[in-house]
Amino acid sequence: MSRPFRTTVVGSYPRPVQPKDTLKKPSLDRAAADDVIRWAVRDQAGAGLDIVADGEGRRENMYYFVQKRVEGVTFEEVEHRTFGTSGFGIEIPTVVDKIRNPRIGLAHDWRIARDAAPSSVEVKLTCIGPHMLAKYSSNKRADLYPSDRDLALAYADVLNQELQEAVRAGCEFIQFDEPAWMAFPSDAEWTPEALNRASANLKVKIGLHVCGGNPRRKRVFFLHYQDLITAFTRASIDQVSLEYCTLDYDMLTLWQTWKFAGEFSAGVIDQRRDEVESEQQIAQRTFPILDFFPPERLLLTSECGFQHVPLEITRAKMRALVSGARLLRSKLV
Repeated sequence: MSRPFRTTVVGSYPRPVQPKDTLKKPSLDRAAADDVIRWAVRDQAGAGLDIVADGEGRRENMYYFVQKRVEGVTFEEVEHRTFGTSGFGIEIPTVVDKIRNPRIGLAHDWRIARDAAPSSVEVKLTCIGPHMLAKYSSNKRADLYPSDRDLALAYADVLNQELQEAVRAGCEFIQFDEPAWMAFPSDAEWTPEALNRASANLKVKIGLHVCGGNPRRKRVFFLHYQDLITAFTRASIDQVSLEYCTLDYDMLTLWQTWKFAGEFSAGVIDQRRDEVESEQQIAQRTFPILDFFPPERLLLTSECGFQHVPLEITRAKMRALVSGARLLRSKLV
């Protein structure tokens, strides 16, 4: 049986020295990337987390990281596109040919993280999902990819190639990040198809993180999770990671409709604010979830990643998360 109230990160973590623009970080060479991964893993494990990730410190951002490392996508021609209702926009690259030949290095990154982590700590692999990659691409090859669905399926295929290699390296837990599900509810009929294609035949634990976006610590998508029930119920996943503690509606009603038999990784830490939660706050936020999930199927995390958060605040929030879980275990287990 799993440990009750396991603690984890969503995925991203600050770099040791934060770049000026945390949304478009400079690329790192292989040696520097490996050093950042080792540092991030040891920092997370040192805080006492049960499940860590490579920290995504190598990545320019979650979508550029893949788009720069496949054929068929160019940054020589970019388009500025806005997303959501908060004014967020970014330059996106152009699809000019068949998407193929991935050289993303996810298996290598996971292996470096696994080797750096204590044996008692689980190491998950985090990966952008195919829907967001399609939405953050300017498609100039309608002859190859007539729709966003077709483009997402193409991205799913190259992600699957990379992830098969990670599984062969020993990875047993892969989490896909799909915040753009919240921005395009009309895509819900096919988004789980693309996700399931990316995870096809991996035969490991599959997680899914869906949030309202977190560029520079701002939420940009405001859809209710209940509006994505069609997509959620058709996704072949074992764990789901969702925002929880700062939403302006009761997201727990989702579980009245979606009888999910997997694990819920609940966002009980607000990474958008500098104020550090107390262990009592974390416990109080967690208690209502126990009406739907037992402690062994309930994980505690932040609402989204920490990459835009100052390092000392990140560390303090992780320590608070671990203390909150310890308090819950003392009271309920």
